[in-house]
Amino acid sequence: MPLAVRADTASARRFSLWAVGPWVALLLAALGGVQYLRHAEYAYLAAALVVIAVCAGCILRQSWARPAMQVLAVLLAAWALVTGVLMLQQSGDFEAARQHAMAQPQLGQIALWMIDRAQRTWQVALVLKAIAIPLLLWLAWQLGRPAVRAQFQRRR
Repeated sequence: MPLAVRADTASARRFSLWAVGPWVALLLAALGGVQYLRHAEYAYLAAALVVIAVCAGCILRQSWARPAMQVLAVLLAAWALVTGVLMLQQSGDFEAARQHAMAQPQLGQIALWMIDRAQRTWQVALVLKAIAIPLLLWLAWQLGRPAVRAQFQRRR
């Protein structure tokens, strides 16, 4: 018995730039989930599992996942904005820690190195948040467009 191939499947699965967003979110949520499990942060782990499930549904283009991913993208953008603002409020702490380390010579250069490393990590996190906010909002907007909405299908 020959297999029947649907002709419309290829056109429905063509590459879409918006589809990269759920993949990236899925990978970051999986990485975060491993870290949350390792540090016993179970509330964050549960949130990461929800993100993973919604991203997987979105990647499979299930109709239930599209509005869920829209809401999730907006919530993640808001979370990045709030945590970014909170991080910016702590920006003076690095200079205070540096002054404290220099006032105590027994701490040595290793303390200054650790402070510099923490500050670089903090700066990278801020840049990533600044990049993520518009991208997440763009993803939420894309998922609401009729052309993208048509790519999602109800479960059979």
